[in-house]
Amino acid sequence: MTELDRKAIPISEPDIKPNDEVFHLEDVPTKPGDGGIVVLTAEEKARVKHLVRRIDLRMLGIVLMYIMNQLDRSNMPAARLKGFQKDLKMTDSEYSAVISILYVGYIFAQVPSNLLLNYCGRPSLYLPFWMVCWGIVSACTGICTSFAGAFVCRLVLGWVESPLFPGAIFVLSKWYTRKELAKRVTMLWMANFISNALNGLISAGILAGTDGLRGHPGWRWLFWIDGAMTIFLALCMVFIIPDFPHNDRWLSFSDRALAQKRLALETGEADEDSDMSLLTTLKLVVTDIKCWLVLLSVFGQLIAQSFQQFFPTIVATLGYGSTDSLLLTCPPWVFAGIVAYVNAYYSDKRGRRFEHLIGPYFIALIGFIIAATTTKPGPRYVSMFLMCTVNAGYLLNYPWLSAIIPRPPAKRAVAIAFVNSLGNLATVAGSFIFPTKWAPRYYQTWAVMCVAIAFAVTMALSLRLHLVRLNKKMDQGSYIDENGRMQVAALTNEALSGSQRVAEGNVTVWRYQL
Repeated sequence: MTELDRKAIPISEPDIKPNDEVFHLEDVPTKPGDGGIVVLTAEEKARVKHLVRRIDLRMLGIVLMYIMNQLDRSNMPAARLKGFQKDLKMTDSEYSAVISILYVGYIFAQVPSNLLLNYCGRPSLYLPFWMVCWGIVSACTGICTSFAGAFVCRLVLGWVESPLFPGAIFVLSKWYTRKELAKRVTMLWMANFISNALNGLISAGILAGTDGLRGHPGWRWLFWIDGAMTIFLALCMVFIIPDFPHNDRWLSFSDRALAQKRLALETGEADEDSDMSLLTTLKLVVTDIKCWLVLLSVFGQLIAQSFQQFFPTIVATLGYGSTDSLLLTCPPWVFAGIVAYVNAYYSDKRGRRFEHLIGPYFIALIGFIIAATTTKPGPRYVSMFLMCTVNAGYLLNYPWLSAIIPRPPAKRAVAIAFVNSLGNLATVAGSFIFPTKWAPRYYQTWAVMCVAIAFAVTMALSLRLHLVRLNKKMDQGSYIDENGRMQVAALTNEALSGSQRVAEGNVTVWRYQL
């Protein structure tokens, strides 16, 4: 047994408070002369492995929710191939407006939604409620008869869909450590790949099998069936997805404390909020340069990722029919999903984010260049595999953001929503860079995406350099206060807060993840 193990203090069932109170390190008794150190015992480490597996199984419910979220959001391009735009007599500009208006609704609700989620503390009720709402709105799109109706439905759809992704990222950050988070965010984002792959298969089947059924075109049935599946799944999720570690009902008292203890040990303090108002929390976020650098990197990446909204149209430039084009959309996303998981696995293993974030960007850049220089089916289809890997870099932005803003939770919740909401303004702009007059080469489109990738890499590099500078400041005695701000102070026990802990004269220092 190591010296550290001998000083480990286990949590026993009587130590646990039978309510929803947040676990604190000081709640665990320590022995005189042990330096106040609380670590996981060997028994607790074994329990952690079992606990994480249980958490992972519950989190699969959120992955299923996100699959349906993406299916309901991305079925319009498939509907377009079967007459959606023609039947509603929309011009190309009107169709682009319908696509992009979703992100206007998507943007404005995310920050207050994440704060509300943090306040109510019941993701198992909060997220399924919004899922039912977007299932209803998605189904209503199937009864639209004009541009105005489709426009309003997409606007409302963006609003009711907006709580899920930032809320899911926040829930993950409440359960997993920094070394675990990227793989879990990747598994969540795998829903994006799965939905893009399944969307072609499901849409092809529904459109081919229901076209003309009961006198309705297949694209209407596509919206109705997707909406019905969403509502059914939402009702199931109430009994599957977890709440937060301090109040979850499917864990025992000791497991709840262990779930909080392992996270508290990582940062040296409990995962709890002071009584912050929305204005105070938002001010902490908008005055933090780290949030802006992540936001700008995400903005550039999402412009480069906007091809995803038009992927069936891009695949159609290969010269195949609508059904074949939908089926050909599947393999690139399967490939992208594999790349994303491997990339995130090694990012977690190495404890590094920057290199694993920009690597896929350069692969996607090669894909954009190939697509811009040829219309031959073989090379262009290969380019689609390469450009889809851009998602493997994008998804690391959120575990990186969660790692560099660990406390307080309210600030972390707002930061995630802030970056995701404003970053998606890029998706609005990206909706207008695929006009049919630029088909089939879309040379101008690929040029814009190359510039966007370069911008995203520049912002990510700026963030890394900034974090290196902050780490050097902490080496010199600065520390992070309870609001996540850098403070200059002598390296003393009294000065340590969140970023550092002292053990028997040896300093165990928390550092920003690079």
